[in-house]
Amino acid sequence: MTLSLPDRPGQLLKALEPIAKNGGNIISIVHDRNKVSGEYALVSLIADFPSKESFRETRRELEGIGISVVKSEEVVAKEDLTVIVIGRFNLDKIVGRGLRIIDVELSNPSSEKPCMKLHVEVPKEAVKGFYNLLHELAEKEKALIITPV
Repeated sequence: MTLSLPDRPGQLLKALEPIAKNGGNIISIVHDRNKVSGEYALVSLIADFPSKESFRETRRELEGIGISVVKSEEVVAKEDLTVIVIGRFNLDKIVGRGLRIIDVELSNPSSEKPCMKLHVEVPKEAVKGFYNLLHELAEKEKALIITPV
């Protein structure tokens, strides 16, 4: 996000307080003193937040204390997951739930149960829900799900 701060001592610290309060972890800060406009300086920073809501709350709090958020961009953290499914499983039931299927490998061994290796990308905050959905669907289909520990 890029903030417009009064070019006075202590203003950066004032801006960092809502970020820390909402669980933000600062990755980098760029304060270009050559880009001072009037009595304001632009400060760009990259921060990780534990959730979308904590990011949005930080924005609200910054604006609430008079700090102008000139630009902000939400980047959702994703997690790559690989699971093994033994038995019949309908992929249509998981498509369109905020995940991206990266790869699927299917095999039909000589036994009566097919096997599938599923590689997906899931928003970090949705991982638990994804695993719950998988296990729920597998139970209905009487399939076995093997997930990393």
